[in-house]
Amino acid sequence: MTWWAPAVLVFALALAVALLLIPRAAEPRRLTGTPSPITPARVTTRPPEPAALPDGPPVTPAGDGTWRVVPGPRTLAGAGPDELTYTIEIENGVDAPDFATQVDTILVDPRGWIGQGKVSFRRETDPQAHPEVRISLTTPGTSRRLCGFAIPYDSSCRLAHRIVVNLARWIRGAHSFGADLTGYRTYAINHEMGHALGFGHVGCPAAGAPAPVMMQQTFGLSNTYLTQLNRAESQKAGQLGPDGAVCRPNPWVG
Repeated sequence: MTWWAPAVLVFALALAVALLLIPRAAEPRRLTGTPSPITPARVTTRPPEPAALPDGPPVTPAGDGTWRVVPGPRTLAGAGPDELTYTIEIENGVDAPDFATQVDTILVDPRGWIGQGKVSFRRETDPQAHPEVRISLTTPGTSRRLCGFAIPYDSSCRLAHRIVVNLARWIRGAHSFGADLTGYRTYAINHEMGHALGFGHVGCPAAGAPAPVMMQQTFGLSNTYLTQLNRAESQKAGQLGPDGAVCRPNPWVG
């Protein structure tokens, strides 16, 4: 036997063993046990600012600051001794055919101001009339110019003989009323007419109570939140305090 024969035998054996092990090493590793469920990443969404204008249909951003009197019947609502005359007007460039009917419907409802038995409302439709109050549907651009924007959220207001009804709010409402656009519109007219009758802002009387119509429900239902907002315009705060009381939305006077 030559000297290299054992070496060849050893090499052959090593090669055979290697060939036997290679398939097992190449097999994919198998994991055992119960897989843990994959938890999706938590997405946190910040609630909308209570005073912010809700999303909704597009709004004419600005008009020329002139209004047209809406024609219609000369009506009288209520039997109170103090009669207040009004016209319903729409800023030129705005199309809102149902505005006048909706305003009249709100003002003749006994749940509104006439239900107090102290005031009656007479609508004038003559463009040359000189009513005590002009209820004017107004674009947000003109509203900001007339009402101011110290509190940086769209709102309506009352200036002298004109109630400026902000078109953006009329179309989109307020977060405090949610999807109840009719309720918000009712509130807006009653609130601003309350100013015309001499009433100022008030706060929420108790947690969970219906909000007074003279509360700034357009901006929110929390006394604490409204107090913080009104730091920019302290003269508009009225009877507010950061006491934590939160009311329920309410469009009516009584």
